[in-house]
Amino acid sequence: MECIDNYEHLSPQVMYFAKCLPSREIEKTMKPTSVFCNCKDSCSEETNCNCIKRSGTKFCFTDVEDLESYRLVAKSVNRPTYECNDQCQCCASLCGNKLVQCGPRKGLEVKLCEDARKGEGVFAGDPIANGSFVCEYAGETISEKEASIRFKLNAKHRRMNYIFCIDEHFGDNSVKTFIDPTVYGNIGRYINHSCDPNCSMIITRIHDNIPVLGIYACRDIKTGEELSYDYGISDLSGGVGELEPNRTKCLCGSTNCRGFLPYDSKIM
Repeated sequence: MECIDNYEHLSPQVMYFAKCLPSREIEKTMKPTSVFCNCKDSCSEETNCNCIKRSGTKFCFTDVEDLESYRLVAKSVNRPTYECNDQCQCCASLCGNKLVQCGPRKGLEVKLCEDARKGEGVFAGDPIANGSFVCEYAGETISEKEASIRFKLNAKHRRMNYIFCIDEHFGDNSVKTFIDPTVYGNIGRYINHSCDPNCSMIITRIHDNIPVLGIYACRDIKTGEELSYDYGISDLSGGVGELEPNRTKCLCGSTNCRGFLPYDSKIM
């Protein structure tokens, strides 16, 4: 299954990559996964697949080669998600445990939103069933130090900030990974925030220790409907009044709208 992104994009200044591109600083910290499977063809719990056994995410599908038929059927909050990787012996096109790494689903459209203030958005060209994979939130994987520098530059020059922080907790330890699709990215960079979203994110590990973000439908999505996910809960430790000048007003229009787009004030 080749990872591709054949969409027509609206931003000529963006270099499109279907997968995340690690910065040189992040490359130094990357370690290949130590777990792989020896399945001969497709992977399942019945084949004793090592990757599926340790993954907290379970899929079902009607056709192993049709990625649009895959559905997320279970997700454990206490176990991370692992896909089969390039060390596995399973057949790439028949695996059944490779989804995020295969690129965005078909039938998505990037176009201007009805509310012009929102700019571009991603819309469903076909119905998307609950649990279906949409795309990876792909971009340049950078360090927290670099994310802070870029965030401040974006604020200074009044540029849109696309940097996403993955905040993981392993016991008493916390690990942050930052993805910036400003220059390098895929169709995921156009998906807008909503306080009442129809998509959610699942942290996934594939070939190494660096996590990637998979975006999935969290309810049935109709043809023509705009896709959205929650950018996260804002850190308001400094007080709303103090941070408000640096915040972007939310335009999602949902009844439970929180008023402003969230961000992590600790990287400012």
